[in-house]
Amino acid sequence: MMGIFLASFFLKNKDQPILAATIISIGILLLQFTVWINLPPIYRSLLVLLILLSWGMAIYLATQEKNLIHLPYPKTWVEAARNWVILKINANIPNKEANGFALALLLGVKSDLNKALLQAYAQLGIIHIVAISGMHLEIIFKHLTRITQWMPRHRFFLSLELVLVLLGVWCYTLMAFASPSIVRASIFFSLYFIGRYLGQSNYTLNTIAGGLLIFLLFDVKNIESLSLQLSYGAVIGIHLFYPCLYKLLPMDNPLLLFLWSNLCISFSAQLTTLPILVYHFHQMPSMVLLSNFIMVPLSNLLLYGLFFLVALPSYFGHWLGNGLEKYILWINASIRFFNALPMSSSLAIEFDQIQIALYYLVLWMLYKWLNKKQALYLVYSMASIVGYSLLKLFSQF
Repeated sequence: MMGIFLASFFLKNKDQPILAATIISIGILLLQFTVWINLPPIYRSLLVLLILLSWGMAIYLATQEKNLIHLPYPKTWVEAARNWVILKINANIPNKEANGFALALLLGVKSDLNKALLQAYAQLGIIHIVAISGMHLEIIFKHLTRITQWMPRHRFFLSLELVLVLLGVWCYTLMAFASPSIVRASIFFSLYFIGRYLGQSNYTLNTIAGGLLIFLLFDVKNIESLSLQLSYGAVIGIHLFYPCLYKLLPMDNPLLLFLWSNLCISFSAQLTTLPILVYHFHQMPSMVLLSNFIMVPLSNLLLYGLFFLVALPSYFGHWLGNGLEKYILWINASIRFFNALPMSSSLAIEFDQIQIALYYLVLWMLYKWLNKKQALYLVYSMASIVGYSLLKLFSQF
């Protein structure tokens, strides 16, 4: 993965076939070298890292003209299933604004979505709510596994469970136009569940990296996508920082625990995506943490309601649709209210490459401090900030 990223910067104008073959050959020779020579563990690890980087560069070069993986798209079946869901939403949520929002949230159909409302969501830093993402698949995955867990734990039924869960995840992915964000999430859930089926140990960072690598084999140019950078930045931030932050404030009250958990998730995602947003847009929504803290649980509740609306018979669907319509209009009215507040304006911030590198270095040391409980990492992080501040101060004179 890192090799692909590096190659996208340094090898754009090279002779791809020759370089790809050369890099792969060098990687194979280095791999043989690690087998023949009994190297100390640290040197062996560095050598394996170099091999992986070289193969990542080779993949980048080999996919410049043609993607390595191409799968057929079952257009007829997908369009029929999607149209059935759209007709059911149209029949039960007639209000134009609520209908357009429901279709965008459930299937990614944004043709009828109010543009001013979409801008309000973007201004508050919660535009990801109306994008099909891992949040949708997590709901489907969670409930599918809850249904299949009642099956006997024999090999045949475990295989049947695997097929049913993967079919459910990928059918919904295709119905949602197989947008890059949901394909990334589908690959992640698939790798996770296949690994669990095979009895492999679960290391989330490896699953994330493996999913990204497979995704890039479909189209390596996605390495430059801002959406991909933000998506994986948020996922890695939640994986690393959420457990550490969640344990800082133990409590017994279920409501307070839920609120604290939601705040930790929002804060963890913002920690790792802030430099990316600032670097590309030179600004940061001032209410991004508060708006995510409030709106993400509300949108999750709405997603549950929309899934039930599609699954329930028409009579119950009509009753539920009326309630969901009022709920959507209330959410959108709240968004307009928050967006009209003076404090909702974005903050202008500039980050250059050195500042981004320092930010992530300090963030890594803070993670080590939170995870390892070693105060020395906190001292290192503070020293890095003070040292950089002094350099910037004296550079003005």
